[in-house]
Amino acid sequence: MIHKQVINHRQIAWLVGSVLMTGMMISFFHTIVEVAKMDAWFSQLLPVCYAIMIAYVLSELSRAYPGKNMFEIIFIVFGKWVGGMVNLILLIYFWLIICLDIKGVSKFFQTTLLPQTPIEITLIVFVLLIMYYGKTSLEVAARVNEMYFPAFFLLSMTMYFLLGNEYSIERVEPILSSSLNRIAISNFLPIGIYGDILLFGAFLHASTHPRLFFAAMKHGVLIVGFSVTILLLILLGVMGYTIASRLNFPMFILVQQIHVTDFLDRVEIAMIGLWFPAFAIKVIVAYQAFLVGVGSFGGQAHYPVYNFPTGWLMVVSSLLIFQRIPDLEMFLSYSLPAIVMALQIPLMFILYIKARMNRKMDTQVSILEGTKLYRYYRYSVWIGATSLLASMVTVLIGDFYLNKSEIGGIITASSFCFFFFIALIASYAEMQALNHGKQKLGKSKASGSFRQ
Repeated sequence: MIHKQVINHRQIAWLVGSVLMTGMMISFFHTIVEVAKMDAWFSQLLPVCYAIMIAYVLSELSRAYPGKNMFEIIFIVFGKWVGGMVNLILLIYFWLIICLDIKGVSKFFQTTLLPQTPIEITLIVFVLLIMYYGKTSLEVAARVNEMYFPAFFLLSMTMYFLLGNEYSIERVEPILSSSLNRIAISNFLPIGIYGDILLFGAFLHASTHPRLFFAAMKHGVLIVGFSVTILLLILLGVMGYTIASRLNFPMFILVQQIHVTDFLDRVEIAMIGLWFPAFAIKVIVAYQAFLVGVGSFGGQAHYPVYNFPTGWLMVVSSLLIFQRIPDLEMFLSYSLPAIVMALQIPLMFILYIKARMNRKMDTQVSILEGTKLYRYYRYSVWIGATSLLASMVTVLIGDFYLNKSEIGGIITASSFCFFFFIALIASYAEMQALNHGKQKLGKSKASGSFRQ
């Protein structure tokens, strides 16, 4: 079961990447580009900060209530009846995430690859897949994800070079020509997707090192933020905002533009072959989180007991909701962010206050204070936070003081990408420092016990 799982920091970071990044690849970019036009690639900063804030609260809960998942913590904090109502609302939210993903991927395959296949068949086959993983644990999904997400990430980052002959910087210019209000709105839209990081609250009792757990989630969030920023920049540079804002599946059409040679002109097949398993892992994580939540009501430690009826509930409910792609896109882009903020912000605020009141010393300290490794860790945290703040300040300065000039836009864009990349590197350094400290501390404890 989940309390027996062994999931390392790297797997956590990549799971966060799969959960947050793969869902945006279907049709979400269309709405962001429609709102912010050629400045849509500035849309990831605020949602990244939001997801990091949620990850921090989850790590504090893990520290204050060791061995408990979020559903159990809610029962402890709110009591039996109020806690049951809050958990029921969370289950409805998780159910909504799963149904949106299942219906979205089924519509995508029906429109692009399997037009003659009834959507019911695609949907049932996909649900059978997640039901199969529902009998296992998160550890299995994490190990499968290790094979696919890194390859998907690398292929996404090489798209700039694969589309070099189609790319034109003129389609992105003038940079910061959209109003600051539009850029701000485009930063609120992805919060609905980034709010999926709350799913990891169902697996808090698998965490023994809260600091490392938080650092791994933060690194995963920054991987997603930086990657999506680059992908949006590529999408706009190849197609321009006019075309990209009118396509239902802009990333699929973008990959179809890759023509390396006459023998390599169907790269979208390879891309989907890497994207779909990573996306399936995202739905599996949400499905297992839902099962853990259902099990918390029945007092069942073995949540796969509910796997079969829950799977068929997902089949029926996914078939009934959102019959048209535009309806799904509108809900995902505008309604879901409002739902996420209305649900998560008050809940996380209350849980954070209770966690600070019941906060305990880490049962597993990752780094001894005063050591050289601890100073390196603190510098990494400081550099990462400063770089994120510098990215935000860069956009504000570029909009207010550079007067939307061509050279000013280029300086702003270069500085923004540079600071975002530094924040990503700093998060990796922070995660690695905590991991090395944990290993060194474990070895010293082991050697000490041996001498005794």
